[in-house]
Amino acid sequence: MRQLAQKITSTQPRMPRSFFLIALSSLCLLLLALGLVACDSGTAKQKQIKTIQQAKANKQVTYSVDPQDVVIRTLYGGGLKGSLSLSPVLSIYGDGTYILGTERTGKLTPDALQQLLDALVNTYDLPDFSQKQFIDIQDLNATYLQLALNNQQTEFAYGSFGYYQPKAQELDEYTRLGKALTAINNAVNATSSQPYKASTYALLARRTFSADPQRDYPFWPLSDYTLEQAATYECGSIPPNENTPNLETPCLKFTIPSHALLLNHGQYQSLKASLNGNSGTMSEAGLYYTLTLRPLLPDETQTKALAMFGSQQTQFTPIPLAFAP
Repeated sequence: MRQLAQKITSTQPRMPRSFFLIALSSLCLLLLALGLVACDSGTAKQKQIKTIQQAKANKQVTYSVDPQDVVIRTLYGGGLKGSLSLSPVLSIYGDGTYILGTERTGKLTPDALQQLLDALVNTYDLPDFSQKQFIDIQDLNATYLQLALNNQQTEFAYGSFGYYQPKAQELDEYTRLGKALTAINNAVNATSSQPYKASTYALLARRTFSADPQRDYPFWPLSDYTLEQAATYECGSIPPNENTPNLETPCLKFTIPSHALLLNHGQYQSLKASLNGNSGTMSEAGLYYTLTLRPLLPDETQTKALAMFGSQQTQFTPIPLAFAP
């Protein structure tokens, strides 16, 4: 595993030592933190934004129109007895493009996106909520809404709520949040969609103990690193247990991994051909692993982090992506 980490690290370019480039990079990071630019390869690129007038507060609310910036995103999960979602439920980008999971994509017109955001700001007053988490029963999954306005990301949780006799304001905000989620879904459902085609994929791998040893599973085809190294990098080592032969961990079954591996084109094609698809079971050295070739969303390609949601979560945590050697 250490060798895999070393290989991944060795693929990253060294930081330039030129005083000019260091100064430029520092300036770019400063401007990025202030939300004034998007930085790419040491250059400063002006972000394009649009504004919405927040009538109640009499101030302007801004949002990015960049096609790689997520403006609205919903995820599902989090419950202590919940399930793992390998992708967001819905992602809406600044140019109006939306992606349902990683399966289908469509586009809202600029006017439709602005009307939707105006409703979230002015009809449902999401920016002025007194609380963001509406969950009474922690065991159950919830819908998480991420809203990127004024160069800040706000997250709301919409789950089972009202069991412990909430205050009138809390119940009112909970009701408005539910209506806001319905408005988002209605806006997307009013448009046509087509299959989403990704250009880049991540490898998600975990050791499994439920494979049928009588079946013939495809063998791991890559020589760059072993399947055991990939699974250990993402989910950690399986602790020894002498009391049971079932040593499965919840990682990538119920909970998110700590890391994920980014595949190059050749690696993806080889794995897809061996699996005869984008998911399945493979064998290596007499052990079995469950694999998923997860398509990357536009923002994930830029941030080098996966958006997933699993059980035992109370807020979204991005999963860092490393380039596979």
